[in-house]
Amino acid sequence: MAEYTITDPKDIRIKSLLLSDIQGMHTLLKKEGCIDSENKFSDGQKAIALDEVQTRIAQQNKTDKQASADVLLCVTGNKYLLADAKFNSTSVKNISPTELKSKLNSSKSLVLSDDYTYANTFYVLFKQSVLTPTQYNRLKRQFAGKPQFRFVNAIEFWKLFD
Repeated sequence: MAEYTITDPKDIRIKSLLLSDIQGMHTLLKKEGCIDSENKFSDGQKAIALDEVQTRIAQQNKTDKQASADVLLCVTGNKYLLADAKFNSTSVKNISPTELKSKLNSSKSLVLSDDYTYANTFYVLFKQSVLTPTQYNRLKRQFAGKPQFRFVNAIEFWKLFD
């Protein structure tokens, strides 16, 4: 049973958002390194490419780009989810709670809409071959007490949506 239904992100207000930042999930995940056999999303499912927003803000402000989640998805109930794609990682060893918390705060600060609330879950996406049961358990131990972070592969992530 799906946990969420993806809604069109055109109504959420994001700092410096351009129409081109709203992209199909299949294309967005592919750009982040998701292999086709694990990428079950369609481009009809829209999301916001936060990396592109952060790059533009950094250029406008002439500052270093803030690290943020890669994907912002709007779901029913005026909520939004954040996901960080780690498809190019070959191990989970370099995933740090501090780095993810910083990405989470930076991403949430971009949302200007008071009528959208954060869904309290930050998804970190890996290739199936990297997120083995052993690696998954390592992450669970490392992030114990931080239930807002969920580690899944692209297929498990796709299954969260109807």
